[in-house]
Amino acid sequence: MTFLDQTKTPPDVFLAFKLVFFVQLGRLARRTAIKPLKVAWPGAADLPKPDAELYAEFFGISVVETPLATLVFNTADFDRPFLTENHKIWLFFEPALRQRLTDLDRTASMVERVRSALLEALPAGEVSMKAIGKKLGTGTRTLQLRLQEEGTSFQQTLDAVRFALADHYLRKTMMSSAEIALLLGFEDANSFVRAFRGWTGTTPQSVRRQGEASQ
Repeated sequence: MTFLDQTKTPPDVFLAFKLVFFVQLGRLARRTAIKPLKVAWPGAADLPKPDAELYAEFFGISVVETPLATLVFNTADFDRPFLTENHKIWLFFEPALRQRLTDLDRTASMVERVRSALLEALPAGEVSMKAIGKKLGTGTRTLQLRLQEEGTSFQQTLDAVRFALADHYLRKTMMSSAEIALLLGFEDANSFVRAFRGWTGTTPQSVRRQGEASQ
């Protein structure tokens, strides 16, 4: 797995997430416990033993280290069709489904729409109001007014999404502050730590220790 943008190296946790996603997609779509022949990514050799064991349990094999994130499937598994594949049924249902999506788009609050857009955009660092407005097909002025009408602001919504994700990552994963900062769209770990202290009055490390103590 390679990326068109070669200017920045993606974090190891992002690569692992992508490989987990592809394997799980194959298993769900084919209703088969597909086990890849090889799973590898840079930095896999440095995984803590508990994390390495969890990955091995999920994939069915131990992960290894390679310069590029890699998945190798058995040809027979790779060629299996998605069990939901049916073009005639899709052509029948597609108009109604698209209408339903349009209706949901109209009824969802602006806060809900912004949150959804942020969840997709944060790992890429697209956290500006202009970038989110473009994803939602609305101008920044309109976006700002709609959020004000719902009793919030873009910055408050962004902070709430970032805090919820940060709290989850700190309590449920072993990701470093630098990795979490990248996934939340911060420029560096220091920016993340400062923001987290502003949200909670404490540090990410303190929250992680609390999570470890409660386990």
